[in-house]
Amino acid sequence: MSSNRTHRPPVRFTPLALLPMLLPAVALAEDNDPPLAIELGAITVKGQGLRRTDMPTTVNIVGAREFEDRRLPRTEDILLQVPGIDIGNFGQGGVVNNIRMRGFGGGGHGGDVAIFIDGIPLNEGESHADGYADINVLIPLEIERLEVFKGPSSVLFGNFARGGTLAFYTKQRGDYRQLETSYGSFDTWDLQGAFGIDLGGGLYNNTAFQGARTNGFQDNSEWSRINASTRFTWDVNEDLDLAIGLRAHDSDWDAPGYIPRAQFDARSRRQAPNAENDGGNKTFYTQRVDLGWTIDPRARLLWWAYATQQGFTRWAKFGYEPGGQREEDHDRDVWGTGASLNFNLLAAERPLAAVIGIEYYHESTDWRRWDTANRVREDLRFDRRYIIDTLSLFGEVQWELSRWFRPTLGLRYDHFGGNERNRDPAGIPFRRGMNDYDSWSPKVGFRSLLLPGLDLRASYSEGFALPRGDAKYRPELNVDPERIQQYELGLTWDYQQLVWADLAGFILDTRDEIRQDPPGSGLFRNLGKTRRTGLEAELRVTPTPDLEFFANGALIDTEIRSNPDPALRGRQINGIPNSLLNLGVQYEPPRGVGARAKWRQVGRYQIDPLNTQSYNGYDTLDLSLFYRHRLGGERGGSLRLALDVLNALDAWYAPTAFSGFGTVNYAVGWPRTWWLTMNLDW
Repeated sequence: MSSNRTHRPPVRFTPLALLPMLLPAVALAEDNDPPLAIELGAITVKGQGLRRTDMPTTVNIVGAREFEDRRLPRTEDILLQVPGIDIGNFGQGGVVNNIRMRGFGGGGHGGDVAIFIDGIPLNEGESHADGYADINVLIPLEIERLEVFKGPSSVLFGNFARGGTLAFYTKQRGDYRQLETSYGSFDTWDLQGAFGIDLGGGLYNNTAFQGARTNGFQDNSEWSRINASTRFTWDVNEDLDLAIGLRAHDSDWDAPGYIPRAQFDARSRRQAPNAENDGGNKTFYTQRVDLGWTIDPRARLLWWAYATQQGFTRWAKFGYEPGGQREEDHDRDVWGTGASLNFNLLAAERPLAAVIGIEYYHESTDWRRWDTANRVREDLRFDRRYIIDTLSLFGEVQWELSRWFRPTLGLRYDHFGGNERNRDPAGIPFRRGMNDYDSWSPKVGFRSLLLPGLDLRASYSEGFALPRGDAKYRPELNVDPERIQQYELGLTWDYQQLVWADLAGFILDTRDEIRQDPPGSGLFRNLGKTRRTGLEAELRVTPTPDLEFFANGALIDTEIRSNPDPALRGRQINGIPNSLLNLGVQYEPPRGVGARAKWRQVGRYQIDPLNTQSYNGYDTLDLSLFYRHRLGGERGGSLRLALDVLNALDAWYAPTAFSGFGTVNYAVGWPRTWWLTMNLDW
């Protein structure tokens, strides 16, 4: 995996306060008249002019090759290559899974991880769950890179970034043609294509598509989806460029639901007793316009605007008694706009990179819930409209003062407002304004090159969390946003392209958590505290360009330090594995036969708040054998044929386990599966 580090820290000043700092820097550069070898290239997303090698926090980067050559039943499965990340797969078709990162367990399916595609936020402020974000709308072949920011470390991202941020970037410009088709167990097929075309006159197009379908390995687990995206980029002249991007997604699935402990112990893949015809469907569309103006080689202005339209319906039953299914329907419309000014300068003859920016975000969600029986509507229970408006300011400076001290300073400000319109049938319709929330999030850190190839980093960063659900709209809820503080120390060693290693330790504290006090009273206060601590490590040994041994993992500990319920104090957060480990080897020559093997262990974790029950974790082994043939001709290219066997030892395991309904509930992991894949790049 391409796991280069990239990071971001900051200090206590407003984004506008960066301007006086930058102006003297410009003057210094001009007065001393040094050679300005520092130039801003094509920057298409806010803040991309900041140098990744000078960021003092952990950022794992996954390159395009990883997405092209890995068998990914779901795009998010690439995260299993990243140190310290686990996926709590629910096995519910198009329902988003939980992403576990830095001791937070509700990413993706909840609001613990911010997720973006080319700067468009995927997180839903008020939908299936606060922060719900669907990675299924992405096509693996279209992705140029994924940047995984750990914790609330980046000044570019605000709400939902408490556990980290996933920033996906698609391919832009280029001349390429890629086609991938695969077929595997349970009548599963996947067809993808990605094409980059130079249309002449400075005009480029990048287009991708995907069609996928599976019968699934459980009862009632069919799932089909279609994705398409296109982007036109026009270099108007050497200083000005314009881009328009479009994306569409359509998905339809059946869901088997969860099974109780007795059924899991019996290794049954049948649906639970009294299960109903769960499932869902979703349509998703985005549009984005980007305008970039290179003011001079040292400064570039970016402006962007985007919109999202989404329809999402889910039928779900929880528990094992007869009846109880419900339908949730979410119609969501979003638009946003922003601008950033990016600099690469010389200050005191030393390189300085900076960004200042502003962004506005508007989201409107119509949220309805019905009682149902096998997808047949009965009573309408909830009918509401939520509107959230967000205004954000951000700024960051990186200064390479010396090899010993490369500081980064930044600050982010977020303001939230909006309103709720309640039309529940059982009550009197009303409208109320959202409580306004403000958050200042400073970031500060530095890097130091101790020895050639040995780079130290240290940082402090803050984030926040808003009240969950419709609590944000309760006028009597007089609380502040929860505060999140991350302390990180890391070390990277790069030895002559033979050994690459990274070690990061972190402490992540949440304070002013919003809790009911007394429990069950309906009265909320800022009084909860939780600490998450951990170590993340990665090692890659490359004795030859074709052969690599790799290992990565994490140790994670969580503790509830303060809570109105004294029984919870000192307990661990349920659902967070205490250890994660990947071990493997890969042999991949430029042509001919290659192979890859990876063993993964997920450690023990608690499955109820009082820690009276736990799940022991599991081990899986994935194997791959492939052949790459180089194509001749002027363009070159390659043909790659692969046989993948996932969960080769046929382990019986559950990626998700939780306590409730009088038992332990399990989402069963896929059994041993095989896949045949053909990749054509020409």
